Amino acid sequence: MADELKKSQLHAIQYFFVDGTFEFSFGGLCLVLAIYFFVQEAAPESLLSVILNMGFIVVVLAGSLLINRLVQTIKERITYPRTGFVKYKREYGLKRTSRLAISLVSGALISALIVIALMKSPHVMDWMPGMTGLFFAAVIAWIGYRSALPRFYLVALAVFLISISLAISGLGDMLGLALVYGLTSLILFTSGGLTLWKYLHQNPVLQESPDEH
Repeated sequence: MADELKKSQLHAIQYFFVDGTFEFSFGGLCLVLAIYFFVQEAAPESLLSVILNMGFIVVVLAGSLLINRLVQTIKERITYPRTGFVKYKREYGLKRTSRLAISLVSGALISALIVIALMKSPHVMDWMPGMTGLFFAAVIAWIGYRSALPRFYLVALAVFLISISLAISGLGDMLGLALVYGLTSLILFTSGGLTLWKYLHQNPVLQESPDEH
C-alpha cells in the first residue's frame, strides 16, 4: 500500500513537469534577470538602468507573473486537452506558515551574508556568477532527484559546467551574472522545447468522432 502511494505521488510530481513548461517558466525568469544585469553592465548610468534599479523587485515580480500566465495558457491549450488536468493539494494553516517563515528567514540570512561579505571584500562579486550557477545547478539537481526525471540531471550538469567556466574565466560582477542567467535560460528553454516536442509527439489531440444521429 505504501509503495502504491509513493508511486502515485511520484506520478503526480512527474506530471507537473511532463510538458516542459516548468523550464519555460524558470528560464523566463532567468532571462529577465539576464537582461537586468546586462543593462547594468552596458549602460549603468542610463535612464533604463536607474528605472530598473529603483523597481527591481517590481520588474522581477511582474516578469514572473507574466511568465506564469503564459505557461498557464500553454497548459490550458495544449496539456490539459491531451492528458487532463491534475489539481495539486495546497498547504494551509501552520504548515504553510512555517514553510513561508523558513523561506523568508533563509532569504534574509543569505542577503545579510552577502552584504557582510561585500563590506569586507568587494572582490566577492567576482565570484557571484560562479556561486549563482552552482546554486542553480544544485536546485535543478534536487528537482531531478524529487521527480526521478533524468533530464534535470543533464540540465544541472550543463549549468554546473557553465558556472565553473565563468568562475575560472574571471568574468565577474554584472557581466558574469548576465552571462550565467542568460546561458541558464538558454539551457532551460532548450530542455523545455525538446520536452514539449516529445510530449506533443506522444500525445496527439484525440479527435472526437462525428455524431451519426
